[in-house]
Amino acid sequence: MRAFYVEADWAPKPGYKLSPRELETKRAMRGNSIFKNIRGSVVDRPNPKIKPDEVLIKVGAAGICGTDAHLLRKDDDGYTKYDGHSRYPIITGHEFAGTVAEVGKDVTTLKVGDLVAVESMHWCGMCDACRRGMFNQCKLLDEPGLTFDGGFAEFSAIKAKHCYPLNDLKAFYKDDTIALEQGAMIEPVGVAYNGLFVCGGLQRPGGHSAVFGAGPVGLAAVALLKTTGTAKLFCFETTPERQELAKKLGADYVVDPTKFGEGEASEYLMDMTNGQGITTFAECAGANPFTYPVMEGALAIGGKTCQIGHRVGKTPVDMYKFMWNAARISGSNGQSGCGIYPDVINLMASGRIDMRPAITGRVSLENIQQGLDASSKGAAGKILVSTMYK
Repeated sequence: MRAFYVEADWAPKPGYKLSPRELETKRAMRGNSIFKNIRGSVVDRPNPKIKPDEVLIKVGAAGICGTDAHLLRKDDDGYTKYDGHSRYPIITGHEFAGTVAEVGKDVTTLKVGDLVAVESMHWCGMCDACRRGMFNQCKLLDEPGLTFDGGFAEFSAIKAKHCYPLNDLKAFYKDDTIALEQGAMIEPVGVAYNGLFVCGGLQRPGGHSAVFGAGPVGLAAVALLKTTGTAKLFCFETTPERQELAKKLGADYVVDPTKFGEGEASEYLMDMTNGQGITTFAECAGANPFTYPVMEGALAIGGKTCQIGHRVGKTPVDMYKFMWNAARISGSNGQSGCGIYPDVINLMASGRIDMRPAITGRVSLENIQQGLDASSKGAAGKILVSTMYK
């Protein structure tokens, strides 16, 4: 089969202390401290062989995440700039959906021909975090496209427990291609859903909301917040192309944060909400040095700040502002478990959210580098990869 195959040299930086798991499995918890000379290309690879509890998926559509483009970038010493969980060599791609082509002998929940979407956080079910129901914090986490072969390929072998049927999407759209493309969008939507509803505890309608960043996860947060009965929905985004996407996904007010001086963005939000402030902030940009001062100055009483965007390093926070407003900061990671995939599928299959406007490009697997280059420029929404694209 054809696949986008990424290789790298195992070369731990001087002074980096390898964990027992890193030594045993060659999985890096901090990829930028271990992997050097990373490179990727579309090549022929053996078709995967499935285990009894797995299904073989013919990949229909796979989304290019910022992670996929970021891990191929190198610092001045040749190390990958991706600082997360990773292992190489590997077929990348962790946001994908496809058609079941073969089922393992122990699989009873799926059959050949089913359309499915794949979770990207593959939890073990046995560690302390999993036994608490916190699957995204699994201590033995595996991730397709990062620690084992993923979806930038013709086929992928995945445990059945991490696959979710898309039958309702197929019935709603009456088109396999649309259902598979929407299925590939479930992962980024699930990341926003986890941050807003599972970790953030967002429930009450009527408050005002603001989203920082209109990348794929930020756009998903906009679409999801629109379904909650939020009163006024703001989105901060610097890129004109993404500003237009935020409007299409439902933002009432889309503003460029670079147009504001110090303190002015908070004043804008307070003025626009008649002094009430923002009940729910979704930080999807990872631009914490800018976003937290804005949030501190525009918190509603009992407001929530959902940290969804990833950022390396510390964030200075004026906790008095949160204490005075009885406000809360919640962090989240991933999109597995907790009924997230079924709920997102239900929202899509009922027409409550439609992520098709966020898809700004489609490239064939052979031309994946074009998609990676476009994604890394920061103006695109979601770019999909598939062998069905010419």
